[in-house]
Amino acid sequence: MSGKTIAKATSIILILSILSRILGFVREQVIAAQYGTSIYTDAYVVSLILPNLIYVIIGGAIATTFIPVFTDTIIQKGEKEASLLASLIINLSIIGVLGISGLGIILSPGLISLIAPGFSAEAKGLAVELTRIMFPSALFLTLSALAGALLNSFKKFAPPAFAPIVFSLSIILAVLFLVPHLGIYGLALGTLLGTLLQFMIQIPFLRGLNLSYQLKIQLTHPGVKKILILMVPALIGTSVNQLYVIIDKILASTLTTGSISALNYANKLTFLPYNLFALAISTVIYPFLSEHAARKDMARLGEYAVMGINMMWLFTIPASVGLLVLADPLVKLLFERGAFDQTSTAMTVLALKFYLLGLFAQGATQILNRTYFSMQDTKTPVKISLFSVLLNFIFSLILIRYLAHGGLALGTSLAAICNLVLVYISIQRRLDTLPPASLLAAGGKIVLASIIMGIAVSLFYSGLEKVLPFSGISYQIIKVSSAILIGCVVYTISILLLRIKEAEYLKNLLLRKTS
Repeated sequence: MSGKTIAKATSIILILSILSRILGFVREQVIAAQYGTSIYTDAYVVSLILPNLIYVIIGGAIATTFIPVFTDTIIQKGEKEASLLASLIINLSIIGVLGISGLGIILSPGLISLIAPGFSAEAKGLAVELTRIMFPSALFLTLSALAGALLNSFKKFAPPAFAPIVFSLSIILAVLFLVPHLGIYGLALGTLLGTLLQFMIQIPFLRGLNLSYQLKIQLTHPGVKKILILMVPALIGTSVNQLYVIIDKILASTLTTGSISALNYANKLTFLPYNLFALAISTVIYPFLSEHAARKDMARLGEYAVMGINMMWLFTIPASVGLLVLADPLVKLLFERGAFDQTSTAMTVLALKFYLLGLFAQGATQILNRTYFSMQDTKTPVKISLFSVLLNFIFSLILIRYLAHGGLALGTSLAAICNLVLVYISIQRRLDTLPPASLLAAGGKIVLASIIMGIAVSLFYSGLEKVLPFSGISYQIIKVSSAILIGCVVYTISILLLRIKEAEYLKNLLLRKTS
């Protein structure tokens, strides 16, 4: 498969992801308008941590280790054996997640006290109730991740990318129709229903695969044993990654009311380009990485890793610069209404700017970690992540004294950059086709183009502010959207003039589609 194939698959996911993220921001807007940065939003955000933690740790580890082993099984033993392996993993996941979720519901009061020690008694009580309502979502999210992993293994990327759209719609409808009658509990029920629908929407596409589901449990199956062995460090790794989130929440709970919510809104904005581009690219490239690793083609494996990082930087670096330049007007446009006031905007913008500094590192690390996983090495990334979490904690403790919740965001970014450097140094020893020159050459051109774009956007928006010094919503939309459009045009021209290979792939793809 060529880079053009990767670019084509990525563009399909990108289109669906854009629609998903648009609805995701509509979802955040309706929640922000309803509750702002209040005790209700803080309780809701904290109540999502435990079910999401189970999903990310268990579901994420299973999905991550499943694709390489499943791909190897298809290549070596055929689809019949692969069907059995998929069935066994699904059945074991259901049993495991149900058991842990049941225990979590019982222990919710103590767990919430641990996660948010600075919460008032009222906030803790509300968070416990919401957590118990949403705990079953851990199972639906895990099944959704497994369904997506199966479909991605067969190079079918569109259905898993479409599933989050259903999730966002469910929450939006819940805020509009359930919250007026049930309050914040209506939002929790809408969230739970959304996770269920996110899984169910993928079932018809799973039936289209040449696989058969079997109601069996077999721990001695070689593929299951291999996945379980690989899962141990993967579980530790995903747990370690989630410590970033938990550290922020614990420390933020001791700050001014609304700090958790501000970090949450800033995180949503920061991860918009990540979820649109880096996640889409890593999702597409992972099966290809696994295929070359299974065939022991290390040269091509390294080349695809370089392609993935360069293509990810092609999108996330300019997005980070653009968000930095337009941080204040963008937050005002997206969130400042209803209970979300100027103070909420200022708190969110502060966290946003610091989170953006580490976005390029988080995306590149995602590609490099999946390169490791494709080689069925889940231990090395975990060791590095453990050290990075320690750095994150140290940075956060120091910076929170001077920058409040902004210090937590900056600590996360600094730790992410350190993590990238360490992962790259480690993996470069194993892959000769992952040279720094190829990354620095493309990365330098992308940074240059992004700086040019950022200057153009800043000057253009400043000029618009003088011509249109009005604060109405329609004027905000005109100014922000015009600045974004100018930025896209300037950046596109810049990267084409600089002749970045991955940009050429996308340009040729678009020209073929329009011809």
